[in-house]
Amino acid sequence: MNVLRKVLLVSILLTYIIFPILAQDNAENSSRPRRANITGAPRTMEDVRKFEQAIARNKQIVGFVSYYYDGCYNLAALNALLGNKEEAIKWLEKAVEKGLIDTEIINNDPDIDSLKTEKNFSEILKLTEETKSNLARSTPFTVENNLQTDGKKKLPLLVVLHGETENASNLFQLWDSLAKKNQVVLIAPQALYTIGDGHYQWGTMAEGREIVAKAIAEAEKKYPVDTNKIYVMGFSQGATLALNMALSTPERFAGVIAVAPRYLHKLVALEKIKKYSPAVYLANGENEDPHILANNQLAKNLLTDAGLKVELKLFRNTGHAFPANPSLELEKALTWIEQNKKQ
Repeated sequence: MNVLRKVLLVSILLTYIIFPILAQDNAENSSRPRRANITGAPRTMEDVRKFEQAIARNKQIVGFVSYYYDGCYNLAALNALLGNKEEAIKWLEKAVEKGLIDTEIINNDPDIDSLKTEKNFSEILKLTEETKSNLARSTPFTVENNLQTDGKKKLPLLVVLHGETENASNLFQLWDSLAKKNQVVLIAPQALYTIGDGHYQWGTMAEGREIVAKAIAEAEKKYPVDTNKIYVMGFSQGATLALNMALSTPERFAGVIAVAPRYLHKLVALEKIKKYSPAVYLANGENEDPHILANNQLAKNLLTDAGLKVELKLFRNTGHAFPANPSLELEKALTWIEQNKKQ
């Protein structure tokens, strides 16, 4: 009788528990791996599906915006993280052809580390120089808010950096009234390369740093700038420049507001940031590409561990963009930076 009970129990286990699990595994494995290596950590099938949805979105975008290299780069990163190296290399090459010329980003982005051993990778790096030589260069200029001052009181300075395919005036207008209200000197440098009528991109990070440094120097000649209250803010490509510039030269910036940036940990001056401790405000739309969200969460964790004050804000019902109420959110970000900067 005991033997019969054991046989019956085993039959039940096989029929209702083990066989269904095996069947589910086989169904999932027939189309894709159950797990993927995403940003250095095992993720579930749900993560894989999110990445695949992001791939579809980016393909739609690059299909009708001819100069949008960031979408191609997103596709390279997403495919690299899913292990689709051949597809990732294809999109990385397209990103460079469309205007991605910053080898500093390519070499230091952990999302595409797996591509560096591919035979085409070095050729893509060489292609960046050819692409750069074909881009139309403009004369950078700076939009400023001409803040009225008695010349005695030291004032904060906010540098705002527009995204790829945008221009200085776009981002300046978002900040103008808010900066005047808070008695903040506002400057918006324009990027170096023209990629369409009214559309610009920063080029290499080194070129961007130089433009920003010159803009700050000019502002310090015109206004009584408090050198302990220089903040930098950026969106998208401008956010990547702002964030990594603030963390590589933290002696220059008291805080940074970065909306939809790529964080590159290899460019962070860890010893310096522990000494100068710039306040870091990161923000993303909750519907942003998942590899950017994971990258920004990683940034928060690493920078918090290094002793910095870091905020990570998610905008509801928003993708790669500002929320519906940008003035309110930007004021919150500026207030947070001023309250959390090193005294």
